[in-house]
Amino acid sequence: MLYFNRYRLGLLLVAMWCSNVDAQHTPNRQKPPEQWLAPGYSDLDFPAPAPGSYTLPDLGPASDARVLNTNGEYTTFHRLFDEKYTVLNFFYGHCSDINGCPVSHVVFSRIQRLAAEMPQFQKNIQLISMSFDPDNDTPETLRSLSHTHQHHAAHHDHTHHEHSAVQRHYLTAGSVENLLPILKNYNQSIFREPEENRASGQNISHILRAYLIDPQKRIRNIYSVSFLHPDIILNDIETLMLANQTKPISQTVNNTQHTGHISDRHSVMPAKDLSEKSLDLPIRIGPGDDKTAYHSKGYKTHSLSLLSRNAKQADLMALIKQPPLGLPPVPIPTDNPISSLKIQLGKKLFFDRRLSLNSTLSCAMCHIPEQGFTNNELKQPVGFEGRLVRRNTPSLFNVAYYPRLFFDARETSLENQVWQPLLAGNEMAMPSIAMVITRLRELTDYKGLFEQAFNGKQADIQTIGQAIASYQRALLSANSAFDRWFFGNQKNALRQSAKLGFELFRGKAACINCHSIERSYALFTDGQLHNTGIGWHASMKKPNRQRRIQVAPGHFVALSATAIQNIQEAPIADLGYYEITQNPTDRWRYRTPGLRNVALTAPYMHDGSLSSLEQVIDYYNRGGYHHSALSPLIKPLHLSNAEKRQLTAFLQSLTGDNIEQLIADALATPVGDTGTAP
Repeated sequence: MLYFNRYRLGLLLVAMWCSNVDAQHTPNRQKPPEQWLAPGYSDLDFPAPAPGSYTLPDLGPASDARVLNTNGEYTTFHRLFDEKYTVLNFFYGHCSDINGCPVSHVVFSRIQRLAAEMPQFQKNIQLISMSFDPDNDTPETLRSLSHTHQHHAAHHDHTHHEHSAVQRHYLTAGSVENLLPILKNYNQSIFREPEENRASGQNISHILRAYLIDPQKRIRNIYSVSFLHPDIILNDIETLMLANQTKPISQTVNNTQHTGHISDRHSVMPAKDLSEKSLDLPIRIGPGDDKTAYHSKGYKTHSLSLLSRNAKQADLMALIKQPPLGLPPVPIPTDNPISSLKIQLGKKLFFDRRLSLNSTLSCAMCHIPEQGFTNNELKQPVGFEGRLVRRNTPSLFNVAYYPRLFFDARETSLENQVWQPLLAGNEMAMPSIAMVITRLRELTDYKGLFEQAFNGKQADIQTIGQAIASYQRALLSANSAFDRWFFGNQKNALRQSAKLGFELFRGKAACINCHSIERSYALFTDGQLHNTGIGWHASMKKPNRQRRIQVAPGHFVALSATAIQNIQEAPIADLGYYEITQNPTDRWRYRTPGLRNVALTAPYMHDGSLSSLEQVIDYYNRGGYHHSALSPLIKPLHLSNAEKRQLTAFLQSLTGDNIEQLIADALATPVGDTGTAP
């Protein structure tokens, strides 16, 4: 393989240069004498800024990607990025430009050696090299390249740790078609010579860049070849680590928008299995447009409407018959036996905007599939003609198991529940049950569908509720990293920080008192109602005299409470379960939500007042808002910052492995032709 031998020669030449430099390079990373490697690349001619003496801006989310490792197994960038400081570069195996890929590989080797000598870096950083030449850089080729790198590193550093705590990964794509979106998302331009102009395999050129990505999957720096130096990179990583020591690691809604499902970093799936379970294109999880740095001049949209929306129907009936690991058998009402026809009809109704008075709203516009079947962007959803809906949108994942529905537990069956949003004046605003039935019977694309699903019955108050309930009952998601570890006995399925978080969950943090776990399954809810203090505080707190309001991206004004009251609808009082029972002891009590897929379903609490898992943990850690009716289960927890991060890691491990399939199935559903509405 001529092209690979050329690369090895380039790598050896650069390694020889670095061997000379490293001989003079002390463990404290003092600047060695300047030595030129090649035109355009030299050693630093200035001291690298001291760690912690500067800050690194958040440059936006690191895009996810489906990639192949050297074992031919599929994984994703985000699985690898999880809980690590990552340096990512792009390369191709037959690069012979000494200022290009060989330089980046040798710099990575130096980072690996230097970091291994420093306790603050061990097991906290990793190096990833992603090929943009999948035709030639197969997993087998990358495996050989990895061994070549180890050989040359050991050749000039006899203390080199072959099993270093600083991990290094070589990755490639399954095809050029799969590679192109990755290069676009990382602004990595390449130029391929036409076939007739290629010389000795030299058919690709590119500008070398490397990306520093923090454990929250945010890009914090981008290095050109002039700044691709171990001193700079390691100082940047240490700066980020120092910043994280003074505040909890934060993973907000924006951090999870592009994450795909959050799962264990070591979780990989053989290619043959993934092709059966996953999709050709990545699924966007979270809001349709990441507005990070929206107010900056360099902002570029990532709007989902400008991308290919992956859509593929799933076998939801099979999911009900065999729930994922960690879930019990699905309770099916005797008067509404499940069937594929009912599920398909219910899904069509769920996404049909013609079920609202003015044909603009569907169930899915509040329960957004890509956002965990809730709404990540609004604390409370917006209903008919912009009217206020006073509570946060609850997620529909695993709703089949809940004996009581809505935050105030006012309904006991999915079949009955569906009518409340259809008829509520501030939600879908249909004036009567009869109007819903009449409209559906008049729509030509529903002709015969109810009759087929319900043995000849037309659309009526019973069959409409039963159809939508059948689809909701199929939204099952589990087999998370936690499930595979706890119920499946896979020892390596869960990372150590999540295991420690689980011990806190059922011990010091006492979360398990309300979010219960059974012997063979876990719904992470006791199904009861509790006063957590959130509702009491919202009702009793004095309004601020002034509020800071964002009027345009990055621009805020201060408005008085009086001015705000004059331009917005007055808040609706919310007393929780008291509104159902009229018993004063039930004031501000709300149903305990399940925690499965909780990392995808921000914001939190019945009113959406807490934006991130970290805020939720902080709230309970300080013991909530104290008042006479506060649940006695809520007390100060005295968790350290490290323990709070571990608890967050455990909650993130509860994300099911079929989220993308449920989203793709939802995207395959038509939303209803509003032009055909009566």
